[in-house]
Amino acid sequence: MTKKASQTAQPHGLGEKLLRLMASGNRTKQKARDFRLVRLWSSIGKPGLVNLGLIAILSATCGTVVLFLLNAEAREVEYHGYSRLMAFGFLLLLIIYRWAQNYLIREATQSIETALHDRRLATAEDVLNLSLEDIQTVGLRNVMDGSDTHYSSLSQTLVPIIAGAEGLVLLLFMFAYLLFLSPLAALLTTVVVVLTVAGFLTSRGMLDDDMRRATKAEEKYREITEGLVRGAKELSLNPARRRDFQTDVQNRSEYLAQGRGNAAAHFAGMLATGNSASYLMAGSVVFIMPLISQDSSADISRIMIAVMFLLGPISAVVQTFQQVTTAQYALSEIDAFQERVAALSARREQDTSTEEAESFQSVELVNLCYRHGGEQGFAITDIDFLLTRNEIVFMTGGNGSGKTTLLRVLTGLYPRRTGDIQLNGAATPLYQQQSYRNLFSTVFADFHVFPEPYGLDEAGLKRFEHWLNELGIRDKFGPDLRTIDPAALSTGQKKRLGLALALAEDRQILILDEWAADQDPETRRRFYREILPGLRDAGKTILAATHDEQYFDCCDRRVHMATGRLNLEVNDEPIQ
Repeated sequence: MTKKASQTAQPHGLGEKLLRLMASGNRTKQKARDFRLVRLWSSIGKPGLVNLGLIAILSATCGTVVLFLLNAEAREVEYHGYSRLMAFGFLLLLIIYRWAQNYLIREATQSIETALHDRRLATAEDVLNLSLEDIQTVGLRNVMDGSDTHYSSLSQTLVPIIAGAEGLVLLLFMFAYLLFLSPLAALLTTVVVVLTVAGFLTSRGMLDDDMRRATKAEEKYREITEGLVRGAKELSLNPARRRDFQTDVQNRSEYLAQGRGNAAAHFAGMLATGNSASYLMAGSVVFIMPLISQDSSADISRIMIAVMFLLGPISAVVQTFQQVTTAQYALSEIDAFQERVAALSARREQDTSTEEAESFQSVELVNLCYRHGGEQGFAITDIDFLLTRNEIVFMTGGNGSGKTTLLRVLTGLYPRRTGDIQLNGAATPLYQQQSYRNLFSTVFADFHVFPEPYGLDEAGLKRFEHWLNELGIRDKFGPDLRTIDPAALSTGQKKRLGLALALAEDRQILILDEWAADQDPETRRRFYREILPGLRDAGKTILAATHDEQYFDCCDRRVHMATGRLNLEVNDEPIQ
């Protein structure tokens, strides 16, 4: 876990201790397990765990004494007696047992959920500190799983695991009572339990492996099912594509069913073993004890009641095994994701400054190079480019020529590999500071529409409303501009929304990536002939990637990208 996560989680140390305790059984990380256990042992005396331990002991004590009172009152009734004091004590202890059990589960789960909340926040902070390149390297699915999905899986296991832990304490106390009633019965029960645990440990490794395979299969199936929604148009229009897609869905679903079926089979075996062991315990008392000791016959009914009461805690503990396996897998994935994101985030100094950038006069790229995905990836190379204040620059080039990559390096979303970026003649760092990124407002071709206009104050909202009116989509929003429904907008309208948001930020440089491609002819004309010149006259600098040849005369100059290189000498003839 990151340093920030540890610091954030400090006020809720109990939850972190409980998480480390759950993770301590993960055999895939022996060193990490030993480290966690040492830290847990060193902090076991601190109030949080001691309080929960005392509550668990109180719950187990009450449950055991309830059993004792039942046996005692049964004997009293057998001799035609009745004790109101025992009846009152039974009800009182039952209430305390119920309260203690509820308190233990509630406090433990709430503490763990608070610790998970702190982890999520710390991880989100690290993800927000990553460059776009880092996020794309980690992968969208991994970010979603590491930030949400694994947390959901873990949360679903908390109540059964805490209940199973409480059941284990109760089991120990009731076993002590059974030992008091009959050492022989306790010995027979111990033999059965030892054999059962040995069977559990043998099956545990196979269950762990099956759970991991099932989880991976679930991730793959979830990935393909996104196509049911996102690719609905393409699937409806192409029967062959739909048929192949259905085949892929079927194959992945079969793999998922097989993985879950194998895990369920192993767990069913463990559960059946636990249930059989329960009956075997009772059978050993009824059928074996009389053969070994005749003295125990008089107490056989009391011993049987004690053995039958053991069945509940044993069942709770057995059913916890699968939940513990799921929790440990989710925790290991969360830890691995946190470590990976923290390592990437540590490469750059965190910078969330909201201070405005210095007055922009020029941004210059000097012999700049950037390469995607290692030595064999696409690269932009030997880029020399000067962007000055109050000008409109068009960037042209075919698809895949490197326009978007260059724009992302220029704005600090990608860290350059070699070369320099100079702001007003001064060199800037490899990972650009927020004050540099504050120069730019952008509308990339793949821009995301958030559900709210984050980052806009009241003045920004007024500018936002002005540009919504200018772009002809104000009627798409209600009186409250703080709520945005992307589903209610067409592709072109989403682009207009993106431009309105970018202009509402009131930054010095506007970066546009094929903005006009989805606009109707009249909007496109107004954009090139009126909006862009008006922005330049208002002091803005515009760098726009475009294919609209009929409007090349609207820029102050034009540069051209081809196969990762930038040509600064471009005539006014249409580009082929």
